Amino acid sequence: MGSRLLSLFAGLALFATAGSAGAAASSGGDGGGQGHSHGPGMAALVSEQCPNCLYPITIAGAPIGNSAGVPAGAYRAPLCWCKHVMGIPIPGIPYGGWVPERLIETVRAPYDSPIFGGTLGGGSAATSAMLRGGSADDSTTAIEQGFSNMHVFRYPVGEIYGQMLAAACLSNTSGGADLAYVSEIDPSWSKDSLSLFLTPEAAVFATKPAQLACMADAAASNVYQPNDAMFWCMGSWGSSYPQNGATGPTDVPRQAAFTAAHAIAMLQRRLLINKTMGPDAICNAYPEPMLIKSMFKLEQLWPVPELTGDHWIGQDPNLWGEFRYRPYVGEDFVQLGWQFVNCCVY
Repeated sequence: MGSRLLSLFAGLALFATAGSAGAAASSGGDGGGQGHSHGPGMAALVSEQCPNCLYPITIAGAPIGNSAGVPAGAYRAPLCWCKHVMGIPIPGIPYGGWVPERLIETVRAPYDSPIFGGTLGGGSAATSAMLRGGSADDSTTAIEQGFSNMHVFRYPVGEIYGQMLAAACLSNTSGGADLAYVSEIDPSWSKDSLSLFLTPEAAVFATKPAQLACMADAAASNVYQPNDAMFWCMGSWGSSYPQNGATGPTDVPRQAAFTAAHAIAMLQRRLLINKTMGPDAICNAYPEPMLIKSMFKLEQLWPVPELTGDHWIGQDPNLWGEFRYRPYVGEDFVQLGWQFVNCCVY
């Protein structure tokens, strides 16, 4: 058991070492004509990660770091019981911590990719116009329309840390499918009708009373952490539905974070992200279709990185990054998605 705990701390040290280089780093080159932001590429993004965002962690229910950063639904008991010998439960030590699981880029022009420093491909002019949120002859930009495409990739440094976590824990700690998700090939991302067909409960939460109730979640997200019971709300950003790229016209950092949160909600709904925290997930992560907001945090890596912190889903950008964009060349964004993981160490 002791050696496995040491492997966890080795993983923490590895990540902290990798991220500390970003404290003095700039956010890289801004690329650009024709509204495209070519971005810094993967190597530069790794240097922008926040080493402090690994904390708090919990060992045997005791937090190390700011306890307010531990999700309310996390496992907090001093012992876990995931192993049995001849029917007799054997106690283990519960561990909890934030793992950088995935990179989420939100872009104006279809197939642009700041993560790869270029593009992922292309399409016809008519298709590209549609995926910008307008028609083929519509000159309105995606930002004005309140629509962005998104791409999701597993984060390589987080993959290494996740493997160390899996080796130390008896339980399954997988955050979900190892996928690259490209919204341009998913028609439900650009069409509200298809998105609502996949989430029929959205009709219930589109009512005025349900939306007014989101004011309470907005307050909770800003002063403590989001309310998981109000899964149809995303704090001060808006509603969880429809789970697509439409956010409505709003300030640019809020729109980018809102789109990234919609991506997380959509992937969890499609059982591609597992529930990894809480008493029911301490021994085995499992698919959970409803959004668990407090299980996730977002850290902006591009164009202006958060080097010393991250933020909850729904937290007002005035508290963490209303200034974190660059007009024209810096309106494509890369977010690092953190996920809280509980597991049982033996």
